[in-house]
Amino acid sequence: MTTPRGGANLRGFHAPNQRSRAGILLDRDGTIIVDHGHVGTVDRVEFIDGSADAIASFNAAGIPVAVVTNQSGIARGLYWIEDVVRVHQYVSERLAEWGAHIDLYLFCPYHPAGVIEAFARTSEDRKPRPGMAKAAEAALNIALTASWVVGDRPEDIGLADAVGASAIYLGREPCHRLGVWSYPTLAAAAPFILERIAS
Repeated sequence: MTTPRGGANLRGFHAPNQRSRAGILLDRDGTIIVDHGHVGTVDRVEFIDGSADAIASFNAAGIPVAVVTNQSGIARGLYWIEDVVRVHQYVSERLAEWGAHIDLYLFCPYHPAGVIEAFARTSEDRKPRPGMAKAAEAALNIALTASWVVGDRPEDIGLADAVGASAIYLGREPCHRLGVWSYPTLAAAAPFILERIAS
C-alpha cells in the first residue's frame, strides 16, 4: 500500500525515466519510532531520540525520504489499514514540529500466517522482497542502486540486497556483514549517510 504526503494511491504511477539521484528508505518501528510491537494506534507512537532531526537533515539536503514498513498486524487482525494511515498522519504531524517530513509512506499489510483472508498471503511488497522499494523508485524518481535502506531487522538488510542499495543496520549490537554499516540510531547514522551521498 502506498500513501504519499497527499494521501493518494500511487499504484501504477510511473515517473520519468531519469533516476540518478539517491533516496533514503527508512523502516518505521525501531528506526523512527520505538518498536512497541504492532504499533497500530497513535497513543503507542513514541519517537526515538534524534530521529526527527535526522529526517530533517535529509530534507534539508534535498534527499527524498520514504518509509517502507511491514505491517503484518493488518493480516493478523490486530488493526486495520485505516489505523496505519492514521498513525502515519500522526507521525507526519509530529515530524512537522521539527521541520521534517516524509515524502512517501509505503506499507505491506500481507502475511502468509494472517487470519484476515484478504491479507493472508505472500506478497512482493513484504520486505525483504523488493516491491515497496520499487514503488518508491517510481514515485520519487530515485535510483535504488544509489539509495540507502535503513532499519533494525534482517528484512531491511535483505531489502537493500534485493535492490542493490546500500544498507545501514540500527541496533545495540553491530551487524557483521560486509557492505553493511552499523549504527545505534538513525541520528547517529545520518551524518555518515549524508557524507556518502554527497561524495
